[in-house]
Amino acid sequence: MAMRIVAVSFVLALGGTALNAADPGAAAGEALSLDECRAIWNLAAGRSDLGPDQATPYVPDFAAVDINGDGKITNAEFRAGCEKGLVHKARRAE
Repeated sequence: MAMRIVAVSFVLALGGTALNAADPGAAAGEALSLDECRAIWNLAAGRSDLGPDQATPYVPDFAAVDINGDGKITNAEFRAGCEKGLVHKARRAE
């Protein structure tokens, strides 16, 4: 179990580094875990739908996650985006 945690931490650390250096319009990345997805949703939107301004730090391609094109991302659309690697952890200030 400890080996798995170390391996997952290593992969997440590498993924985070690659993401921070990536172009915001870059293709889909690694899928986020359900817990990571929930945590980001709670920070970004809470109980309401997510608008483009709120999504910017987490969703580089808003239209790809806004499946029905209504200008907002629902919780279900956000979870689907997490599963497809379209939702990223917020970039850290350098």
